[in-house]
Amino acid sequence: MSAATHHGTAPPYRPPAIVRWVGVLSEASGWLAAIALVLATLITSHGVFVRYFLRQPTVWQTESTIYLLMLVTFVGAAYGLRHHAHVGVDLLIDMVPRRPQLVVRIITALMCLAVVLVVMWTSYLDWHEAYLFNYHSSTAFRFPLWIAFAILPLGMLLVALQYVAMIVEGIMGLAGKVPLDKVSLMTSTSELGQVRSEIELTEELHPQDTARDDGGEPR
Repeated sequence: MSAATHHGTAPPYRPPAIVRWVGVLSEASGWLAAIALVLATLITSHGVFVRYFLRQPTVWQTESTIYLLMLVTFVGAAYGLRHHAHVGVDLLIDMVPRRPQLVVRIITALMCLAVVLVVMWTSYLDWHEAYLFNYHSSTAFRFPLWIAFAILPLGMLLVALQYVAMIVEGIMGLAGKVPLDKVSLMTSTSELGQVRSEIELTEELHPQDTARDDGGEPR
């Protein structure tokens, strides 16, 4: 018998496998986006130095920076979704009780997933055409466009996987297999929602304390 069981404490929470594995991919996408942002900054600085100090033309710097910033935006989107870094309007939904709120958030995530899948498919078609006909940019750099066009479908694939993981975790939360306070979809982006979640969690953990009135007497 383990020490945790002997003392009556619950074992540490372990997220479902799909949440863990997709989380690794999303974290990796965040690191990749960060590296791309650093490279874009260095390349831009190099381009400025070459153009204004050495008086030489810039051939590849501007175009490379654009592609790197595309990678930051679309590939890094999965990392932003995982950490709820996007802008959200939670004023009304945060006033709804936790379980109905989770249902609404799952439905919203499904709708977002549908849009992401459409974008992924249409961008994949563009990538396939660029790859099939070996398109290149019209600049002096002549960069292979199939590489640039791969950024959007790859980013949408990562975002779709992150949505699937969050939806599965949410459904497991409704089924009672995952604590609601551990469900990623229940992470609010507003201070009101965070305070409300903390209050509801306290009421669940210490129901005897909430059964007292303001004077400290039992109801």
